[in-house]
Amino acid sequence: DLDHIQPFNHHNPAAGGATEPGNLIPLCRRHHLLKHRTRWQAARDPDTGEVHWTAPTGHTYTTPPHTPTT
Repeated sequence: DLDHIQPFNHHNPAAGGATEPGNLIPLCRRHHLLKHRTRWQAARDPDTGEVHWTAPTGHTYTTPPHTPTT
């Protein structure tokens, strides 16, 4: 699933959450639902592409950017 890091604003699309590569992250269905149905949060580092996940407990986890294989 492609997920918006900054949520898309359905009421005012110009206000943020653009559907563009810099604001999208590919997630498996499980992690997509985790992000939207629980208090887990995800933020991408614009310099490294790493995604920093924050659990409801405050613990953080970092995943490297996705690198396509040939």
